[in-house]
Amino acid sequence: MRANRLNNPVLSSSFKIRMRGWKTSLGIVFYLGIMVLIAYLYYITFLGTRSAYQMSVNSRQEIGAGIYTILAVLQFGLIVLITPAQTAGTISGEREKQTLDLLLSTSLSPMGIILGKLLSSMSYIVLLVLSSIPLFSMISFFGGITPGDIITLFTFYLVTAFAIGNIGIYYSTTFKKTVTATVMTYVTIFALGLISFILGLFMASNHYLKNLYPSGDYIPFVLYINPVIGLAQILESQLNGSVGSIIGMGSSRLRYFWIYNSIVMLAIALILFLLSVIKINPVFRLKSRRYKISQEA
Repeated sequence: MRANRLNNPVLSSSFKIRMRGWKTSLGIVFYLGIMVLIAYLYYITFLGTRSAYQMSVNSRQEIGAGIYTILAVLQFGLIVLITPAQTAGTISGEREKQTLDLLLSTSLSPMGIILGKLLSSMSYIVLLVLSSIPLFSMISFFGGITPGDIITLFTFYLVTAFAIGNIGIYYSTTFKKTVTATVMTYVTIFALGLISFILGLFMASNHYLKNLYPSGDYIPFVLYINPVIGLAQILESQLNGSVGSIIGMGSSRLRYFWIYNSIVMLAIALILFLLSVIKINPVFRLKSRRYKISQEA
């Protein structure tokens, strides 16, 4: 009985279809090839600016830090750009093909359908991210990057992908057209990133203008929903940068910012997940139709 509950037909079917062809393997090889090429170009460019007499242990660590930063930002951009396109059409696509009612008539619960659709749509992104772990591990040979740093970075990747995926799923259950759901997902992500950053800068500057001698560090609450700041904090703490000075945050609290950022994103993702389950529930849909009919009457 327990095994049957864990077996999700939507997820199993998606895995079989996606992994059966050669496109998935080719996509992974192509993606890793691009990342290796970018790392190699940075490496030879760095060597071209330094003579053999200038190379030292610190120079090797600088090369590793540069490659690590470029690949980390590149992979984060991949998650932000591709995840909405993968998730925003999961439910609306079923509605467009007129197969959603058939799916709801099966023994799968609404939560099982949403969970299966979410995991199946995110599987390719997660596979791409995890396949790059050996490449990131090789950077540690340059020094300065530890296995713990890589685990922290990839944990944050998965949390970000899960949060963005739930935004796409929510809009997919809200709008009937996949195009509308996709556009709204990208607009929401862009708004969360840009608007929260601008508001954070304004709130931080306003706080320090009113408190010329603050007693402690100040972190604007709107920044906790911004994964870009979380990624910047991770890179700052791992590479001893100065991200905190950009947004006016002290280093003592900034050290754990990515953890709080992840908790907030997970909380928002779980709320959107539950709302998506409610929206496709046949009982909820029936009540919505009755309400619309009563309003029109």
